[in-house]
Amino acid sequence: MNTFDEIFFKDIFHTYYDKIFLGFYKRTNSYEIAQDLTQLTFIKFWNYRDSHDFNLSAEIQLFRKAKLIFIDWLRKQANERELMKSIKESGKINFEEIQVDLKNSLSHAVDQLPPMRKKVFLLSYIEGFSHKEIAEKLNISIRTVDGHVLKALQQLRKILALIFILQNIN
Repeated sequence: MNTFDEIFFKDIFHTYYDKIFLGFYKRTNSYEIAQDLTQLTFIKFWNYRDSHDFNLSAEIQLFRKAKLIFIDWLRKQANERELMKSIKESGKINFEEIQVDLKNSLSHAVDQLPPMRKKVFLLSYIEGFSHKEIAEKLNISIRTVDGHVLKALQQLRKILALIFILQNIN
């Protein structure tokens, strides 16, 4: 096969999803993070389909993408730890006084989403529309809806994690 189409992608996805997921899970010990990293790997694999080299196995190319995504994730984690360390050491925030209600935290986090991502997230998680219904309602593709939901969840997870960390630092 010398064309990178949906059939080829689906075959690769079904063949390697579990291997990629388990690799991330072993390294992160987190189901959610492993799931996010796996999804990101396949999204990037699809997005870069035009540069796919059929002289090199799809498995090798997919695992290279996964490796790069994991390295990027490690860098982000290191940067976040460094940021938290510098905030704590600066003494500019009185961590004992930070008391945030979860509902307010979630509302605040959702308000920080870009407008379209916020709209898609609210339609999906608050109003209960399917991705197909959202795509039709907003006149965008289902893949775009999927991307907005994935990015919204990633962004919300980071914002809420930061709030939780700030609440629990002594």
